[in-house]
Amino acid sequence: MKTLKVLLFLFCLHLGISQAQTPFEITPDTPIQFREKTNILVFVDTTNQAQYQDVLGHLDQFVPAAQIGPFKSYVTYWIFQKMVSKLNSDTDISIDPSGWKDVNSYIIDSAGQIQKLPPSGWQGAHNPFLSTSPEQTPRSQFTSQFPVFKLKAGKEVSLLSKVNFNPLFPAKSFSLNFKDSASYAEYRRFGLYLEGMLIGVLMALVIFAWFNAIQNKDQTNLFYAVWISSAFLSIFTIGIIDGERLFEFFIRFEGLNAFNKESYGFTVMLFFAYSQSILYVLFARQYLGLKSYFPKIHLLSNLWVMFAMFLAFLALSGRFYPEDAWISAPPISMAYGISVAVMLMALFTCSYLRYRDGFGFAIFFTFAIFPYLIFRTNFIMGILGMPSLFYYLPDHAFGYFLKNPWTNQAFGICLEAMIMGMAVFSRTRWLQRELTVSAEKQNLILEDTVAQRTQELSAKHEVVVSSVNYASRLQRGQLPRQIRIDGRFSSFASIWEPRDTIGGDLYWLSSSQQSGPFVLAVADCTGHGVPGAMLSLLVSNSLERIYANDTAEDPASALMSLDHYVRTGLNQDRPDSESDDGCDAAVLRIDRDKQTIEFAGAKLGLFQVSASGVLSRHQGSRCSLGYQDAVAEADRPVVQKIPYQLGDVFAVVTDGFTDQIGGTTGKTSFGYRRLEEILKANCAASAEEIAAAMKSDFSAWQGANARRDDVTAVVFRL
Repeated sequence: MKTLKVLLFLFCLHLGISQAQTPFEITPDTPIQFREKTNILVFVDTTNQAQYQDVLGHLDQFVPAAQIGPFKSYVTYWIFQKMVSKLNSDTDISIDPSGWKDVNSYIIDSAGQIQKLPPSGWQGAHNPFLSTSPEQTPRSQFTSQFPVFKLKAGKEVSLLSKVNFNPLFPAKSFSLNFKDSASYAEYRRFGLYLEGMLIGVLMALVIFAWFNAIQNKDQTNLFYAVWISSAFLSIFTIGIIDGERLFEFFIRFEGLNAFNKESYGFTVMLFFAYSQSILYVLFARQYLGLKSYFPKIHLLSNLWVMFAMFLAFLALSGRFYPEDAWISAPPISMAYGISVAVMLMALFTCSYLRYRDGFGFAIFFTFAIFPYLIFRTNFIMGILGMPSLFYYLPDHAFGYFLKNPWTNQAFGICLEAMIMGMAVFSRTRWLQRELTVSAEKQNLILEDTVAQRTQELSAKHEVVVSSVNYASRLQRGQLPRQIRIDGRFSSFASIWEPRDTIGGDLYWLSSSQQSGPFVLAVADCTGHGVPGAMLSLLVSNSLERIYANDTAEDPASALMSLDHYVRTGLNQDRPDSESDDGCDAAVLRIDRDKQTIEFAGAKLGLFQVSASGVLSRHQGSRCSLGYQDAVAEADRPVVQKIPYQLGDVFAVVTDGFTDQIGGTTGKTSFGYRRLEEILKANCAASAEEIAAAMKSDFSAWQGANARRDDVTAVVFRL
């Protein structure tokens, strides 16, 4: 009896509402997705505790939707509406929760029977297509993710819905979103193919972008790779048509809520949606060089990025529309939408200006941002409840696909990504071409500069060579003239070969105008080339100074005098001296009447070979002359008195002769042993023949090896 009373009460209630409301008619012309915009009654539950039985008992408190003020995030709304079928067959109707956080609906038929539908919301529900092929599944067997009720042919039903405000993407009216479930299932099949194409294109672009970034190691390519990756994940997680594909097909987050009290799928979708927008601006300003060419726009982009990051924080933390209403939802949404449009227009203008200024690659960005600007603006308009450009497309196939703001956004991002891929590739090619042209110009400039410098260096080289040749003639002029040799030797020969045209070796003879003993000296000065030659002049002049008046000074004393003159001549006797140079030397005082030679050497020795081939080597002391460090007492040269017989051969050589590397290995020095063998083998020959043999063997030994030092040898008979 009690149940009968309840049913009678509900039937009467339903009858009373039926008389008060005009039902929405479902006809063959009704589109796949439809809304009833009139004849909607609303009850505001400020307690958030009312149940459907309580609400049905207060029908007198329902008012037309037009009388309800702005939506509030902290109250629950109950929506009552009616629909009647004018079709010849039953049809399934699904309820789309778009614009509402949660939707709980109750169907009341003409008999007063109440059917409670499953709750509806974006929870990343598992997609039934994961286990059934959308291509092979019949249309009648598709399962909707939304709550579905059957509307029988010619029948009328009442629909009571409990809804909660969606703070991030709020509904613009109390009109619930309904779908013809069977027709929508076919659309879902079509939509999945399109989404698969979009995701496939983006995945290919992601691979291309990262390969390009790694290959070119360029910041712009890196920014593009990061942005396209975020765009790919944004499309993969965005709520296209009826769910987020990543969480429908791959990751299951059903029933799990994030820290912002939203589902994990919804939170991840928000993160990548904001990341995609922010990273796009960062990539665009890097691509266009805003910091260098448009500093004010670069500053504007910094402000926009900070604003977008602030909104992302509010959205992800669940504070975008807090219950205390300290921040108004519509103005924030409007401000963000306008800021996106302004930022995109600024980037569009900068790309055109850069193209006009001669940066050819910028035209691709201009073309790319134009469709993105259109699709992005339409997306924002759809979110704000404003009719977009695609609103007037037909309600079937691709037109219906584009009318959805989420699919609109996905399609726009995919178009932008493809054109931007060409833009990045074009920029790389443009830069390579500019670098090639620049390199060619630089090569021409370099070749011209090299030609000029070569001409200048050639002229300078001629001057230097001329000067060195002249210096060589002067240095050769310092060597003993034939007048000093004639009458003193039975035969005399010399080898004087500077390594660099001029050098630091010399041999010297005292004046021929003096009677009695005469002096022969050989010296090897520090270095070679110009420095050695200059030092050799100092040594030669010092010897002239020592033996200017007579030749009475013994060789050891003469060497110490030479040590003094070189040290003082180069100021090496002072603590602040900048040089530390000197020489090795040998001095021979030859007395033909007594057939004796007084010899003293500083690291240079004297070779003596008798007519019978017996060789004697007279060693010099271990000291060098003229350096900053004074000669130690123990190392001072000493006089060696050497008697000789007619026919004896004497030779003095510098270390450039004995230290030259060569032979079969190219790493062995000529040495003293080979020199001694030559002298002994040619003991009966003239000095000229001995010198020729020495030169021949020396050249053969040196071979292709570079000359290491100046070479001097003096050979004579008395």
